[in-house]
Amino acid sequence: MAGGGRGWILLSVSFGWFLGLGMRLAAPALVPYIRADFGIGLSTAGLLLSLLWVTYALLQLPGGILGDRIGERNVLVLSSVLAVAAVAASATAWSVAALFGAFVLLGSATGIYATTRFTSLVDVFPQRAGTATGLCSAAGNVGTVLLPAGAGLLAGWATWRLGFAAAVPLFATAALALWFTVPPHTSKRGSAVDELSIETIRRLARGITNRRALVFTAAMFLMSVIYQGFTSFYPTYLVSIKGLSEGGAALVYSVFFAAGIAIQPIAGAAADTVGERVTMVGFSVATAIAFVVLVSMGGFWTLVGISILLSAQLGFWPIAQAAVIDALPTEMQGTGFGFLRTVYLLMAASTPALIGALGDRGLFDEAFLLLGGCAAITALLGVVFLRK
Repeated sequence: MAGGGRGWILLSVSFGWFLGLGMRLAAPALVPYIRADFGIGLSTAGLLLSLLWVTYALLQLPGGILGDRIGERNVLVLSSVLAVAAVAASATAWSVAALFGAFVLLGSATGIYATTRFTSLVDVFPQRAGTATGLCSAAGNVGTVLLPAGAGLLAGWATWRLGFAAAVPLFATAALALWFTVPPHTSKRGSAVDELSIETIRRLARGITNRRALVFTAAMFLMSVIYQGFTSFYPTYLVSIKGLSEGGAALVYSVFFAAGIAIQPIAGAAADTVGERVTMVGFSVATAIAFVVLVSMGGFWTLVGISILLSAQLGFWPIAQAAVIDALPTEMQGTGFGFLRTVYLLMAASTPALIGALGDRGLFDEAFLLLGGCAAITALLGVVFLRK
């Protein structure tokens, strides 16, 4: 996989995702310090984070279109440059309104990167797409473990602003690395979206409505419901239902992301070896079982082990994302995948509100079993609709 300079491409794209995903999850870790500094309530803080995630979702399609039209390298570099501006603006924000603007910019930067990093790696590694996207996704999980913790340490030692400022040179380094390693176009020149027309829209509709693309998109919606609901409330669940301390819950929560560092490359390699259908069904079943075990058992070390099993849901993503990109016509991979990501991410965005409402009514266990049911339905989709 490292031949012909492709190893450097994988490394630079993965480093960019390490920073993008890591800083997106570092932002919530800094919210307590931001609240104390600006004197804002939980509602305003929640709106701030919601805006970050919604902007991220909305920019998936524009990122794919730009990748098809101006080249993958330009989009990846543009994303990193915007991220430099976003974290610098966050570090120097003088008001809540300025911070809202900085978070919108951060969501935009990471949003246009997310789609293009997949399409570029699938183009560069056509025979090992699952492995390449799995390694890249694992790099993102390293970011979710290290960057929030690092930003929190800097915030506790000095100021929350330093947690953002420290990322400025890192994103600048990523921009340079991407410029010098990624080809201007990883896909063939000539895009289905070079000219916007009714025929272009029809071709896009035909491209994204083949059975394989639709099945994997439905599966990604269900797994996005699980991911957004679970990651939003797992620490709260551990404290209020399982009786852990805040510190213990944070440690168990970090184990979930840390396990994904190993699980995602394994999942990608397994998909390349034994097939995407078997692998997707296996990881979905493991996720469903994990939720059943979670609501049934307790104890700190038991919950650590359950968190590792719960990270099976992270193994689903490199399999499904590589598969849906491969199912799209080459000339519209970026646009089609960006559109599909925007749809399923926005559709799943209400999940945290649903889980929170159930938790307020004393139905926290039932809420998590509902997420396990989504994993079971995902496995059923693979069994029924991905037969050759």
